Amino acid sequence: MGLSSVEPLVRNAFEWYGPVAYKWKWFIFIVPIFMTIACSFGFIRVNELRVDDPAYVFTPSDARWRSELKTFSENWPLSENKFLPGKSFETKRFVNILIRAKDGGSVLREPVLREIQMLNEWIMNNISIPTVDKKYTLTYQDLCLSYDWVCGANEHIEMLIQRHKVGKLVDLSYPRGGNKDTPVYLGTILGDITLFKNNTIEDAKITQLFYFLKQEQKMVELYSSKFSYAVEKFLNTIYSSELITFSFAHYQSLEDGLDENAKAFVPNFVVSFTVLALYALFSSFTLKRKPAKKIDWVRSKPWLAAAGMVTTILSIISAFGFLLLIGVRYNVINTIIPFLIIAIGIDDMFLMNACWDQCDNKLTVPERISKTLAHAGVAVTITNVTDIMSFAIGCITDLPGIQFFCIYACVSVAFSYFYQLTFFCGAMAIMGDVEKEKRHCLFFYKTIGVINIAEMNEDSRKQLQIRFPNNLKQFQITKAPVVPHLYDSSSSSNSSYSSDDNSFSSRRTLPIDDLNWKDDIPPSYTPPPIPVQQTPAHQEPDRIIKFLGQTYGPFILTNPMRLLALVLFSIYISIAVYGCINFREGLNPGNLVTNDHYIAKYFTDIKSFWESGPQLHVAVLNPPNLADRVEREKLMNVVSAFENTPYTMGREGTVFFVFEYLNYLDDLNVEIDDSEKLWKQKLKSWLKYTGGSTLWSNDIRYNETDGSILSFRFEIAMKHIVEPNDHKHAALLMRSIADSQPFNVVVYHEAFPFADQYLIILPATIQNVIISLLCMTVVSILMVPSLPSGAVIFVSIVSINIGVFGYMTLWGVNLDAVSMISIIMSIGFAVDLSAHIIYAFVTSHGDTKQRVIGALEALGWPIFQGASSTIAGITILYTVDAYIILTFFKTIWLTMVIGAIHGLFFIPVFLTLFPVSFFRIPKTVELH
Repeated sequence: MGLSSVEPLVRNAFEWYGPVAYKWKWFIFIVPIFMTIACSFGFIRVNELRVDDPAYVFTPSDARWRSELKTFSENWPLSENKFLPGKSFETKRFVNILIRAKDGGSVLREPVLREIQMLNEWIMNNISIPTVDKKYTLTYQDLCLSYDWVCGANEHIEMLIQRHKVGKLVDLSYPRGGNKDTPVYLGTILGDITLFKNNTIEDAKITQLFYFLKQEQKMVELYSSKFSYAVEKFLNTIYSSELITFSFAHYQSLEDGLDENAKAFVPNFVVSFTVLALYALFSSFTLKRKPAKKIDWVRSKPWLAAAGMVTTILSIISAFGFLLLIGVRYNVINTIIPFLIIAIGIDDMFLMNACWDQCDNKLTVPERISKTLAHAGVAVTITNVTDIMSFAIGCITDLPGIQFFCIYACVSVAFSYFYQLTFFCGAMAIMGDVEKEKRHCLFFYKTIGVINIAEMNEDSRKQLQIRFPNNLKQFQITKAPVVPHLYDSSSSSNSSYSSDDNSFSSRRTLPIDDLNWKDDIPPSYTPPPIPVQQTPAHQEPDRIIKFLGQTYGPFILTNPMRLLALVLFSIYISIAVYGCINFREGLNPGNLVTNDHYIAKYFTDIKSFWESGPQLHVAVLNPPNLADRVEREKLMNVVSAFENTPYTMGREGTVFFVFEYLNYLDDLNVEIDDSEKLWKQKLKSWLKYTGGSTLWSNDIRYNETDGSILSFRFEIAMKHIVEPNDHKHAALLMRSIADSQPFNVVVYHEAFPFADQYLIILPATIQNVIISLLCMTVVSILMVPSLPSGAVIFVSIVSINIGVFGYMTLWGVNLDAVSMISIIMSIGFAVDLSAHIIYAFVTSHGDTKQRVIGALEALGWPIFQGASSTIAGITILYTVDAYIILTFFKTIWLTMVIGAIHGLFFIPVFLTLFPVSFFRIPKTVELH
C-alpha cells in the first residue's frame, strides 16, 4: 500500500470498546450529563466575552489600517472642545442621517431644505434623556462634541438655504468650495450631484446631517449612547414627513444589526431542530418485514433517535460553556455552529443505527455494539477527525471573527465526537437490552413472542404438523399447526416472531416465550424445515436497503448510466469552474444585517457619497523645509501623485493649507521666494489669522519649543469607491503611492478596515483550502486501508469543493469572511460524504461492482438520511432575509446536495471504472 493504514488499529480499538461501553453503559450515559451541567457555568461570562465590533471581528488582527489609524490618533487626538467634523477617526458616539427628497428630486429646493432644517433643530434641542438620578434631562447641546463650547449645528443646511445670498462670497464649486483662504468641502455634505458648466453645483439628490457626541468619561459615554437610541426611536417610530425620506446610523447600529442576526437564529434553530428531531424520530421506526406495513415495536428505536438529538444539544452546551469558562471570546457569527453540530451529530447517529440494524440480531448486545462500532466507529472517526482538523486549520486565519468561529466549531465537534462515543453509545447499549428482551420500544413493557397462524398461507399450513407436548394437550382446542421450530432447543427469546393479534385458533396465536416443552420432546425428534418466518443468520434487508442493493445499484452501473454520469459530471464541473473563475470578493457592511434592518438602507444611500467626494487623509510625518524650493517641489509631487489616479478627483478636490497660502500670496501679488520670512513668519501669521485658522489648526502639529512644524496632513477627494473591490484596489494604490514618497507619508480612509479584509480573504482562503485538503487526504489515507481509495477521496473532495465554490458564486455569494467560514465547513462535510461510501466500498467484498452495491446497501441509506435531514433542517434559514444567514444556508445546501450526488452516484460509478486489484485492498478489512 505504500502507507501503513491505522484503520485496523482503530477498528480493533472500537471492537474492544464495544463490550466495555456495554458493561459501563449507565456510567457513560450519565457522566456526560453532569459534565454538561459543570460546563454550563461558563455561560455566566457570556456578556463579558462577547465581541461585536465589526472593525475588529472582520479585519485582520495585524491589519495595516490599525497602525495607520494609530498614527492619526496620536498626532491629532480627539479633543472634545476643539472638535471639527471629519478631522478625527476616534468618534465612537455619533448619529448620521442621510436625507433625500420624497419625490426623488433635488434636496436643494428651499421647502426641502427648510424641512431638513426643522428636523435638525428638533434633534438638537427637543430630544432629551434623563440623568441617572432623574433630576436633569440632557439634550444634544449638553452632550455634543464642540469647538470652544459651541456645538456644530449642521451649518451647511443654512448655507444652502441662503446660497443665493452668499453665492457672491462663497464659491459653490464641487467638491471644494468656499473662498481662497477658507475652503468649504462640499463632497461630504452633498451627493448624487449635477453640475453647471462652470463646475458649480446645480442640484443634489442627497445630503446628510451629523451629530457627534462626547465619549471620554464613562458616564457621559453612557448618556451619549442613550441619546443615540433616543434619536433612533424618534426617527423609526415618531418622525414622518411629506417632503423628505431618510436613512440613518449611529455608532452601535451595526453591532445591533449583528445582534438581531443572532436573535433571528433562535426561532430558526428551534424550527430546524424540531424538523430534524421529527425526521430522526420518523426514520427510527422500522416496519415489519412480514407482514408488511406494520410498525415493529421491538426493533424500532425512537428513544435512541431522541438520544441522538440530545447528544448534539449536550455537546453544544458543553463546548460553548467550556470555552466561555476558560475565557475564549466569541462573536454572534458563532450562533451558526449549533446547525453545524446537529448536522454532524445526526449524520453520525444515522450511520451508527444503520450499522446496528445490519448486525445479526442473534448476537448478544455487547457483540452487536462491538460489531457496530467496528464498522461505524471508523467512519464516524473519519468524519469528526477531519472536521476537527478543518476547523483547527481555520484557526490560523488572521481574522478574529473566523478564529472565534473555528475555535468554537473545532471544540464543539470534539465534544460531539466524545458524546457520541459515551452518551449515545450508552443509550444504544440500554436500548439494545430493550430490543433483546423483546420490550416495547416506547413503553418498555415486555412483549410476548407469538405466531399468527391466521397469516400463514394454505401451503404453509399443510406442511406443518401439530405436535403438542403431553403437558399442553389439555389446552388444545384447534387442529391448527404449531411451528415445529418452537421445539428446537436453539429457539430462544431471540425469535423475531411477533404479532399484535391476541386471538387463538384461526384468528388466534400461540404463545412462545413461556412454553417449556423441551422436556416432552423425544430424543429422536428432528424438526422439519421451517417454511415460514424463519430468522436467518443475517436479517432480510429493509425495503430501502433492498432497493439500493438490488435495483438502484445495478441500474446506475449499467453502461448507459455510466455514460450519462460522465456527461453530467462534465457539465457539472464545467459550470463549477466557470463560477470559480468569475468569483467576487468583499463583504459589504450592509450585508452584516438583515435587509429589513434600518441600517441596511443607510449603507445603500451612503454609496452616493462613496461614488464622489469621500476624503483620503494624508499625513506627512517628516515635513520638508518649505523654504527650500527643491523640498517644496518634492512636496508638490507627493500631492500630485495622490491627485492623479483613477480613484481621486484631481487638484479641485484637494484641501491643503499650502495651496490656500499660495492662493493668498497670489492675491497679494507676492513674489514666491525661499526666504525664512515668507515660509515661516508670514506663513505662521497667516495660519493664525486666516478665515480657515480653525481648520488649519486641526491639520498642523507644532514643536512647542521652537514653533516649527512637526507634522501636517491634507485631504484628497476620492471617487469610484462604491463596491468592496473598489475599496480594496483603492487602498492598495493609495498605500503604494504613500510608501514610494519621501517625508514618511501615511494615508487613511474609513473604508480601509474592510479593504484589509478584502486583501487577506483570497490568500487566506487558498491557504486554508490547500492545507485542509492535504490534511484531509492524509487522514483519509490513514483511516481507509487502501492508498488508491484515499486518492479517490482526495479527488472527490476537490470536486465537491470546486462545485460548492463555483455554484456559490453563481448563486450570488461573494468570497468574504462569512463565506470563508462556510467554505471551511464544506471541506469537512465533503470528506464525510465521500469517505463514508468509499470506506464501505473498501470494507465490502467481491469485484468492484459487487463492492459498490455492497457499499450502497451498507451506507447508501444513512448517507441519504444525513444529507436530506441537514437540508430539511436548514431550509428554514432561506426565509431569513439576511446575507450572513443566507450565505450559510446556500453553502451548506450546496455542500449537502453536491456531496450526496457524489456519494450516491458519481463516486460509485467512478469506482467501477477500475478493477478491484487496482485498489490494493487487504482481505482482512472486509466487514460485510
